Amino acid sequence: MIEKYFKDFDKSILKRSKAAATAPLKKGDKKSGARAAIDMQMLKEALGRIIPSQLTIDAARPIDSAGFSPEGVDLVVYKRYCSDIIKLMDGYIPCELIYGLFHVMQNLNKDSLVDFLNTIATAKKINNFIISPEETQKGLIPSFGIVANTNYQLYELKNDIINYYLSKNLEYQYEIDILMIFRQGIIVKNWREKRSFIALETKEDTNMWFYILMNEYLDLNNEAPIDFRKYVKKEVIYNEY
Repeated sequence: MIEKYFKDFDKSILKRSKAAATAPLKKGDKKSGARAAIDMQMLKEALGRIIPSQLTIDAARPIDSAGFSPEGVDLVVYKRYCSDIIKLMDGYIPCELIYGLFHVMQNLNKDSLVDFLNTIATAKKINNFIISPEETQKGLIPSFGIVANTNYQLYELKNDIINYYLSKNLEYQYEIDILMIFRQGIIVKNWREKRSFIALETKEDTNMWFYILMNEYLDLNNEAPIDFRKYVKKEVIYNEY
């Protein structure tokens, strides 16, 4: 059922390119031959077919009414107010219409992790400088990270994420919500505890679980009459860190 749809989902998004294969390896990277590269157009199209139908996705810049437009956001999921909303806003999407921010990383390692998390934290602060603290918590936009390649083990990545937030003393609402590494696993923010994350080694089921969890964030108003978790029939216990 749902598992079948996502079995080869990443094959329509990842490509083996010469550029990816010959990209210089940084310290700690594994020499594993040609590495995968995310095709942004194909990723946008693939996600566009599975997000809630009242939403759409584009490579547009988010912006708030104060003019703050964070860099490093690759895709924006938003409610289409009108067909020409992007043209109307000169390439931007007002934060009031945004339901999710996507940040894509081709190769994630210890050197690039800090900039990646910092970019996400900055993007999540959109609209927070012009509304009250009470409204800030309600108006937080979910952030999703998608990674093609990494030399990290999941438990190491989870620990480095937590250590980064501790070292920066960053407010927990600006942390990443879901990080997905193709064919390896997902790291999910645990909202029940502050400064807490769960890493799951989901391997070939990674795309499926990323979709299910992402969809729960995008369905902010609980409008969907379906719980996709109930339609997963695989009885698998994933390694959890």
